[in-house]
Amino acid sequence: MGSQGRRPSISKGAHKPEMQRITIWRRLTQIGFFVVTAEWLAIGWLRCPFSVPFVSCASCPLTDCPGRWLLTPFLFIIGLGAVLFGRAFCGWSCPMGLVEDALAKLPKWEWTRGLRFGRADRVLKWLKYPFLALIIAIVLSSNYQTARPYEYVVRTPSVFNLEAIGVAWRLGGGAYQVRTALLIVALVGALVVSRMWCRYLCPLGALLSLFNKFSLFKVHKDENLCRNCAKYPRECVQFTEPGTTDCVVCGDCIQGCPAGAIDLRWRGSKRKPQAREREAADESAAAV
Repeated sequence: MGSQGRRPSISKGAHKPEMQRITIWRRLTQIGFFVVTAEWLAIGWLRCPFSVPFVSCASCPLTDCPGRWLLTPFLFIIGLGAVLFGRAFCGWSCPMGLVEDALAKLPKWEWTRGLRFGRADRVLKWLKYPFLALIIAIVLSSNYQTARPYEYVVRTPSVFNLEAIGVAWRLGGGAYQVRTALLIVALVGALVVSRMWCRYLCPLGALLSLFNKFSLFKVHKDENLCRNCAKYPRECVQFTEPGTTDCVVCGDCIQGCPAGAIDLRWRGSKRKPQAREREAADESAAAV
């Protein structure tokens, strides 16, 4: 399911990828979704009584959690986005994606550069699929059991009431410790390898990656126009080839490809992208 093709060359020198215009719009949508979901994320991580948070919000007993009314529109956005663009939610809307992108801007150790495209990377990208299967199994066996799927309810007028959080953690057994461990892995891992959670472990990303093969629109690279410069995946936020199952349809490569070989198109379209150097030559000829 991971990216295919040749291993790109990796420059030893430090290089700061250029920001594309589309990245500004992407950041705005990411920040907007993060603000809207911040309280939901906090309650889900700190007090949700279900074994797996963020999936059973419609039947949640925590009346102070905004997930009770946010879940339905979010499922609609995720589903519509998957059908139209595949894994675009990961690149444009996911709150964890925003955090991972922010941590990706921090300097990385030199030895981690090889992890972006090496054999370990190609193997680790498969981990998210068995992790998805595990999460589905836990949800079906725990969140949606015939008996009451939760053993306690801790309500509080304040989201960050430390006493309520402490009570929930004592009643919840190891569930909160597991959530905290996963969060630490995601954050610390992103300091080592950019978007580590998104690339290797995210169960939602694993599910949406399957839609990259069937979505109505796809990111397409014209091999006839491509110069094989390896700018993408080298400067890709996911360090993957355009249009693969790991592509989050961020659009950076569409605007940043120096040859104009990459575009977003209807899956059945046979249209050829226009090479940018050819357009520039035509403009120069017209000017003369």
